Amino acid sequence: MYPTNTAPDLSAPLVIDPPQTVPGIPATTLLGPLQYLLGTWTNQPLGTSGKGGPDAPFSYNVMPLPQVDPTSPQNYILKNSSYYEELTFTAIHGPVLNRGGIGAQVAYTVFYSQRVYFADGPNKDALVHAENGSLLLLGDLQQQLGPYGNGNLPGLGNQIVSGSVPPTQEFNLVKQVAVPHGNSVLALGSYTYGSGAPDIPAATVLPTGVDTAPYYAQSQVSNPNPVYTLNPNQALVDALEIREPDAYIKLNVSSANGSGAVTNIGFEQQHANVAGYDFTYWLESLDQGNSYTQLQYSQTITLKIPMAGNTVSFPHVTVNTLTKKSS
Repeated sequence: MYPTNTAPDLSAPLVIDPPQTVPGIPATTLLGPLQYLLGTWTNQPLGTSGKGGPDAPFSYNVMPLPQVDPTSPQNYILKNSSYYEELTFTAIHGPVLNRGGIGAQVAYTVFYSQRVYFADGPNKDALVHAENGSLLLLGDLQQQLGPYGNGNLPGLGNQIVSGSVPPTQEFNLVKQVAVPHGNSVLALGSYTYGSGAPDIPAATVLPTGVDTAPYYAQSQVSNPNPVYTLNPNQALVDALEIREPDAYIKLNVSSANGSGAVTNIGFEQQHANVAGYDFTYWLESLDQGNSYTQLQYSQTITLKIPMAGNTVSFPHVTVNTLTKKSS
């Protein structure tokens, strides 16, 4: 017998940076849309609906796993579930400079820490996922002269390298991800502003070249909500029907953009290689863009799983709707 899990205490932020006045957190204008992420986000009831909190979150996880056993003739199983989480973002004190010789790139950086727990099922309240990473907003600059912008003279300065030219780049948003399965992700993209509620498309979840019957069969253990299994993003749409924003910021990144990449340890490469990463945040406002207190996301990780002499691509999709905690 396993002991009954206890719910985690989510009353404190996951990360607290040491206080420092100078240099401090970059101005909000420099952080751009990342400024609205700062703080801690959790699953909370939406309005008076009674839904959205840890007991009834607007979330879903489609998790295919390889399994070779007579009980799984398809050579895979599903471990689908709803979940709740705590997600904290903090801004580092000052910019990060990449020098190129005659031009420089600046990264205004927000670090995050995430802890995810089962909201239902046999292992309710157990930690199912942990993740740390960063979001970078990139800018282009002339390169400062010398180590501290003052040539070879003491002190700080604003001198520029002779003939300095700011670089140009296709993508200005970066997400770096580290998870304790032995995977690391570098994804690039951009952001856009919109009015009203975002248009959230259906997610792609079904693998090709393999029997997909488990995705359609309801099971309290492995597939509790086949409707969400076939389109996890429907959980986000359902949340918007209860609390509809009037403005949003969409942040979208992919490992397929630029020089993005995914790296995996050897075991994962052999059995469930992460080959692609696509992620979208929707920062949502309820007051015409003055603040952004609702956060939705949809993440798709492409798993390459060897099966019967072939390799099958399985989308592993996770979505959630979060509310910023009041400070």
